Amino acid sequence: MRKIIDIPDGARILISRSDKLGDLVLALPFVESMKLRYTECQIDVLASLYASPILENNKLIDKIVRVQNDQLLSNKLYKKDLLHKLKLAKYDVVIALFPERQICGLFYKAGIPYRIGTAGRFHSVLFNYRLFHSRKSNRKHESQYNLDFLRFFRPGPTATTPMVYPTEKELRNARRILREVGVEDNFVVLHPGSGGSAECWPPENFVQLYRKLRDAGLNIVVSGSDQEGEMIDEIAWRKNIEVRKITGATDLRTLAAVLSLASTVVANSTGPLHLAVAVGTKVVGLYPSREVMSPVRWGPLGEGHQVIQPAVSRCTCPPKHCRCMESISVDQVYRKVQTVFRDAVARGVPRMTS
Repeated sequence: MRKIIDIPDGARILISRSDKLGDLVLALPFVESMKLRYTECQIDVLASLYASPILENNKLIDKIVRVQNDQLLSNKLYKKDLLHKLKLAKYDVVIALFPERQICGLFYKAGIPYRIGTAGRFHSVLFNYRLFHSRKSNRKHESQYNLDFLRFFRPGPTATTPMVYPTEKELRNARRILREVGVEDNFVVLHPGSGGSAECWPPENFVQLYRKLRDAGLNIVVSGSDQEGEMIDEIAWRKNIEVRKITGATDLRTLAAVLSLASTVVANSTGPLHLAVAVGTKVVGLYPSREVMSPVRWGPLGEGHQVIQPAVSRCTCPPKHCRCMESISVDQVYRKVQTVFRDAVARGVPRMTS
């Protein structure tokens, strides 16, 4: 039986997940479980500067430690300053859910007594408690791989659903942005980007889906970056479609608020899809047939979501040259969106008029 670490009340615990947005969202059940089990301890989270805003307004997180990953790799002074901050914080325990080598080296140099991470890597020697599991097998959900670390800690409540908490001010701002483009209650968000994290359903298909849903009487809005908005504009111009969009108009916190007000979100396998789930919105997720990107590991958590994959059971295309996603038809996605949307409206979602 694995020995449980003896952590006294008042201990300072740091949880590290410094990679992408979706990864951080799926770490939230572990973060909240730790605070529920160690209510008298300080629970801090180290996250990337880009993804860290989703941790704000969470009463189960005491402090956010923000890291610029590019600076960590290239700037010796930045790295030295981060090490100094870690030493000053005097953490008793650190859990490296994502064992990035540079950061884990700082945990070791900072002299944190209990350093917990996965086994099987060269720099696993930096940890004095190691978890033996391989995520490469993709046998269970990423959130469950994170929860596996609970075996080192006392038993207690376990959070199973990621939660992100928009503020009332952020919700008001989201409603304003939506109303400026003519979007009111009962609307669908299409988020065509992926940030390069997965093969994508073609943006042309998103525009065709937009027209089909609009013609069926639904309110539709497109979200994403400025660059993604320009791409959608170009496609929509060629197809003579007027598209309502809020691309480039939201930061991460405001995007979370927008997604929380939507009836349905349609997205590739990407961070905003998991962000939508974390604010309580049902999603239609578009996933490649690659095992490493399987919805078994990366699918939306909870009931009521829909996942669509290409007909091919296993993609063997060269990376970055996959065309399997093109086999998912617009009609196929349209039917799934209608199903999720009708259920959301029946449940009284969204809350634009609040």
